[in-house]
Amino acid sequence: LIVFAESLEVSGHVTGDVIVFARTGRVTGQVDGNVRAFTNTMTISGAVGRNVTSFSAALDVDSSARIGGGVTVFTDGGSFDGRIGRDLMAFAARSSVTGFVGGDLRMKGGELSIASTAEIAGKSRFDGSKEPSVSPQAKLASPMEYHHLEHGSEYRSGKYYVWRLIWTAATFLFGLVLFLLMQQFARDTVGSAERYGASFGLGVLVLFGVPIAAVIACVTVVGIPLAVSALVLWLAALFCSQIAVGAIVGQWLLGRTAEIWPLIGRMGLGLVIIRTIATVPKIGPWVKLAILLWGMGAISLAVYRRFQTIIPAAPAAPAIGGAQTA
Repeated sequence: LIVFAESLEVSGHVTGDVIVFARTGRVTGQVDGNVRAFTNTMTISGAVGRNVTSFSAALDVDSSARIGGGVTVFTDGGSFDGRIGRDLMAFAARSSVTGFVGGDLRMKGGELSIASTAEIAGKSRFDGSKEPSVSPQAKLASPMEYHHLEHGSEYRSGKYYVWRLIWTAATFLFGLVLFLLMQQFARDTVGSAERYGASFGLGVLVLFGVPIAAVIACVTVVGIPLAVSALVLWLAALFCSQIAVGAIVGQWLLGRTAEIWPLIGRMGLGLVIIRTIATVPKIGPWVKLAILLWGMGAISLAVYRRFQTIIPAAPAAPAIGGAQTA
């Protein structure tokens, strides 16, 4: 059952999965498969045979809810009062557990409350900025494992910069392979990146338009393979955007070139520069967004030019009744 609506209530029996895109969603009946919810608020008070995945502002698992599998949720506020057969993994600003969890409890967020009626059969772990509130009467198979999160502390860790260096080297190697395999397309992409306005404008359209179009295409069975292919290409362009921007930044510093190996060297230099700037606190996320928009736009513009159909001029029609020449 795939639904795009303002609100949805499942009060009957669905033998397969339920995928809902709505403002509000509610399951009061029985779903034998999975529930995938992209909603503002989601409430489950019925039975779900397998797993629940929710991207919602608020998720409520009522006391009458029975979930056979696990629950994965990304939410602002989550309340878990029913029975969950397997693991519960939540990324939530505020969450409370008052029911049964048959597997592990793994949560990350701001606040967590474990009530006296809660029962957790597996391990319990909470990563947050505030120590969780755990009732002494709660039945936990193992003590709650708490890890305090300090915002901004990662910039003071040497491991953070080691991993940044590793990822930069991996990105450079990936770009090296791409430039050697698709030399002309690499040149076309770098040339398209020099058209800043067109690249940024097309980048905004591609970055946000392709996922929306893919979701809409999934409404029909025929459109699902097309949507999956589009998303795979979109993710590839997402990763390659920094390679394209790195090449153009390198050309700014060392000048333009048409040779492939000097272009690769410029790409490596520019890649180090933009990834270094992207690690700066506060301005780093904006730099990353600009790189994504610029790079994706340049790649899309190069693809458009490559596959643009050139219609040859039609031959002139023969003259009818014309004069004959000797």
